Amino acid sequence: MSAAACILYSDVPERLLVSAIRHRDGVTEADLIAFDECPFSGEITETEHGTQIAFPWPRNRTMRHAIGDWLTHHGINFAVVM
Repeated sequence: MSAAACILYSDVPERLLVSAIRHRDGVTEADLIAFDECPFSGEITETEHGTQIAFPWPRNRTMRHAIGDWLTHHGINFAVVM
């Protein structure tokens, strides 16, 4: 089963947005964003609650903790959805 850590774009601190890199995937057409020192890039989507960024939530504990620790370090609220 796949899972994702979801955040609202509006919850991302301005200091991270300044250096973020956005890219449209040539195959899937997904709108992707990468932040400094973040272990994964996220996919940007529009939802009824606003602009959302979904990051992979790996099964591997070390990788899962890496993204969770990064989000927590920057004070970004997130929810894991399956």
